[in-house]
Amino acid sequence: MSPEFRWLGLIILFAVINGCASFPVQKTGGSASTLQAAGVLKFEDVPVPQGFSLLANESFIFQSDTMHVGLLKYGGRPTADQVVNFYKEQMAQFGWSMLNIVEYSRRILNFEREDQTCVITVEPATTRTVIIISVAPKSKGLRPANPKAETSSSHTNSHTK
Repeated sequence: MSPEFRWLGLIILFAVINGCASFPVQKTGGSASTLQAAGVLKFEDVPVPQGFSLLANESFIFQSDTMHVGLLKYGGRPTADQVVNFYKEQMAQFGWSMLNIVEYSRRILNFEREDQTCVITVEPATTRTVIIISVAPKSKGLRPANPKAETSSSHTNSHTK
């Protein structure tokens, strides 16, 4: 090999080594990358991460001046872990308090505020992640059943014969 080719080979090797060392390594699939909220929201008080598209045929919304109810379904590429971390960080900024998280093959995040509940289900799939957002008003009129009242009235009726 001629000396010119050796020098050229060394220069190329040096450039490749230094060039690769200067590129940042991106982590994929972890919670290291932070998602940003999308600019256009169906519910102004429930964020959706960028990179997700509304699945309109699988969603519905009812809104009035005093309330909004709906089930919105979105699909996108970010991982389920990224989406869960997004909602843990973002929902408080929109006035929601986290109640709990249930994790199995899906992740269910439960949030509330004074007059509403919001349930966010994150479903990891093979090629994408699906987010289901359910928003509804809190019920004010339901009371738990009182089994003692029913039992005592049935005993009273059976003894009055």
